[in-house]
Amino acid sequence: MSKKTINLHEDPVRSSFYRYLLPALSGMLIKSLFIMGDALFIGRGVGSEGLGAISLTIPFFSFFTAVAMMIGIGGAALMSIEFGKKNLQGGQSLFTQAMLFTAIVSVVLVAAGLYWLEDMMALVGAKGYMASLANEYLGLMLKFFVIYALAWVLSCFVRNDTNPRLAMYAMSGGAVTNLVLDYLFVIEFGWGMTGAALATGISQILIICILLTHFISQRGHLRLSIQGLGFDKVRSILKIGTPTFFIEVTSAMTIMLFNVVLLSQYGEGHVVAYGLTANVGVFALFTMVGIAQACQPIISFNHGANNSERVRETLFLGLRSVLVSGVIYLVVVWLAAEAIARFYIVGRPELIELATTALRFYFLAPPLMGLNMIIANLFQATAQPNQATLLSLGRGFVFVVLGIVLLPGFFPEKGIWSSILFAETLTAFFSVVLLLRFLKNHKLSGLAAHQTQTT
Repeated sequence: MSKKTINLHEDPVRSSFYRYLLPALSGMLIKSLFIMGDALFIGRGVGSEGLGAISLTIPFFSFFTAVAMMIGIGGAALMSIEFGKKNLQGGQSLFTQAMLFTAIVSVVLVAAGLYWLEDMMALVGAKGYMASLANEYLGLMLKFFVIYALAWVLSCFVRNDTNPRLAMYAMSGGAVTNLVLDYLFVIEFGWGMTGAALATGISQILIICILLTHFISQRGHLRLSIQGLGFDKVRSILKIGTPTFFIEVTSAMTIMLFNVVLLSQYGEGHVVAYGLTANVGVFALFTMVGIAQACQPIISFNHGANNSERVRETLFLGLRSVLVSGVIYLVVVWLAAEAIARFYIVGRPELIELATTALRFYFLAPPLMGLNMIIANLFQATAQPNQATLLSLGRGFVFVVLGIVLLPGFFPEKGIWSSILFAETLTAFFSVVLLLRFLKNHKLSGLAAHQTQTT
């Protein structure tokens, strides 16, 4: 084992947190920058209709992502708990079964997606040129999904196997490759949506190649082997990963609902504005995901080792980080929303105005979004999926639907853009109640005392 390996038993929590945080956050932010770059090249190389087409494909791609995240995060969390108990064989078995199950499920989903591709586009009411662009993009993207899913699951296990830096390198390398190929394929070669999809697919192949070097270096406990081959641990993996699945699936359903409502009641211009907002919004979303990823292995390991004090310290470090980050995003985007919209949309003043409004309302939500995600992550990391699922369903779908139904009646022009803030606010109430109950039950209460000790 390398001297640089993170010792989750003995290293200071703050040190371990930052050693996980910096790679996770850097990787996620770089990835989000290049997702935004993807949208930029499509907007400039294909046109505003291309941005709308990307928005139409997000729900379906998010569903496939949700499956990979459910298996990867669920399996990696359980692996960390087993490693915390010093059960290395159990952790290896979880890895082997997670990779096998991912391969099988992703092949089935890809086959189904390709067979029903046109039906999926019709489901969201896509028509004409925008529907054609969406079909072109998603049809090619699906063919890379098996690699994408395996890379996602592998990155979760590599990160939790005390090698978060390699996961960052893989994600960053893939993102840079995606950006360069986007420029070549979309702008220089004029391949349009096909070029954008091809660039993304090739970058996923690079990511999985980088991640595989973890096993060559033998830095962690995991090995590429058939030890534990079977499906007896799959149920446990899926149970722990279910909250993550609901986060992504409900997000996909929400985006689909937004697209249907916007197309039927407002028009394609609103779909373009929403597509831009969703792509820019991943910058804030991925920040929160990166912070949660930094907390999860430390919480899971120490939960398995029955070290409640280290669990509490990690939790509050994560909460402070997301709240500060969320406020920064809120202020920056409110000041720069119009400039961001003009950067993506050229020569369409009415769309720029719509996108500016959508951006400003969306970015009121990140502080509460981060709070909700860290608390849901706490329950998932400590093998309490019911609470995590409740919070995920609330913020990701139930309260969003409620907002979409109710708010436009009170605010006809801007109510639709307030739905995300509405959902995060309601979820935050339940998050705090569940958190206080968790702290009391685990004798971890005393936020003020804890803050005094760590400042």
